[in-house]
Amino acid sequence: MVAQPALDIQKRPSANIAAGENVFKKCAACHNINNGGAVKIGPPLWSIVGKKSGSHPEFKYSSALTAFGKNWTFDELNAFLYKPADYIKGTKMAFAGLSKDEDRANVIAYLNSMSSSPLPLK
Repeated sequence: MVAQPALDIQKRPSANIAAGENVFKKCAACHNINNGGAVKIGPPLWSIVGKKSGSHPEFKYSSALTAFGKNWTFDELNAFLYKPADYIKGTKMAFAGLSKDEDRANVIAYLNSMSSSPLPLK
């Protein structure tokens, strides 16, 4: 795994859900964000923050992502979204990543908001 400096979303007042929704458009070709949304090329991401990685029952994950076995915390999402293939070697996710801290903070804030029980950002 490639280490990525921690992005403390709780200390990023600029994290913006609306901007994150815009950044998420890069993800929407492969991921559904709706509650009860269907599997696409990738698994649905409703309530992904705090959820165990590789746990959507209807999606066939790579063995690398299944073995990862961690919860998608703010820090794990930040590191993964920076460069997915470098962070989890062997993932099927071909997305190059989000190099800008602000984009990752915004999309993580958006992902967190797309839940029945969003985690507190502060």
